Amino acid sequence: MAQQAWNGQTGGTHGMQRALVSLIRVVGVKPVYGFMHLWLVWYILVRPSVTRGAYIFHRRRGRRRLQAAFDVYRSFYHFGKVIIDRFAVYAGHRFDIIVENKELYYGKMNREKGFVLLFSHFGNSEMAAYSMATPDKHMNILAFGGETPVVMAERAKVLERNNIGMIVVNPGEMGHIFEIHNSLERGEVLAVAGDRRMGDKTISCTFMGAAAPFPAGVFHLCAALHCPIVLTFVLKEPNNRYHIFTEELHTDISLPRAQQAVALAQQFATRLEQMALAHPYEWFNFFDFWHEPDA
Repeated sequence: MAQQAWNGQTGGTHGMQRALVSLIRVVGVKPVYGFMHLWLVWYILVRPSVTRGAYIFHRRRGRRRLQAAFDVYRSFYHFGKVIIDRFAVYAGHRFDIIVENKELYYGKMNREKGFVLLFSHFGNSEMAAYSMATPDKHMNILAFGGETPVVMAERAKVLERNNIGMIVVNPGEMGHIFEIHNSLERGEVLAVAGDRRMGDKTISCTFMGAAAPFPAGVFHLCAALHCPIVLTFVLKEPNNRYHIFTEELHTDISLPRAQQAVALAQQFATRLEQMALAHPYEWFNFFDFWHEPDA
């Protein structure tokens, strides 16, 4: 049976999410990590439409069925810690941040031209926006409008303190397209996920040994505007630390725009695959990315 698409919404009721912020303020993050073991197995068992996507990913990287099943638990435990860290930021907690190749990123920030900060559902990409913003260059995050009100409100507070706005994408609406274009034209930074499909237009890329559809919009936009793309991965490490890796995507500007977009998308897919294989428990794109009929 076909898997339902993951709705991209953070789990829990509004009251539970508010309580989590308050709890972290009182006890810190480590005790809350420990609480996850009490409900994680139950969550995995009652949410097969979500956990199956993680299982398919681990099978694709060559794990046997039983290994993949255990890997699902490890993935969701790691994911749970990342979600708790997001709420910890809302509660005012600070993490140690290491940025690789920071000269590339801040070199772009010091130029008048806008650029795209391309992330994915790998690691804690939200942490990059909080950590890499500057007071002199405004950043906009392309945000999924279906998130919970608590997450949207708390996120907006943190973003505002860091000179970051949100361009909200709601299903079936097109207003965000004009906001994106205007933001880049003003020389601002656009932070966007390169692996979340928010429309019907996709680019087929080779990913984990098979064709997978990636969203076409951001890559076509960058090709049309000759807009630089800085790819970022944010890995969680022990001892209250995150490690941010940045690099620039390049393409041949002499190619037609459509071919440039395809080349950019495939570069992104290739680097995402390399990072996902090297750090498999940081992969959090929990839906059937390849539309596979079975595992």
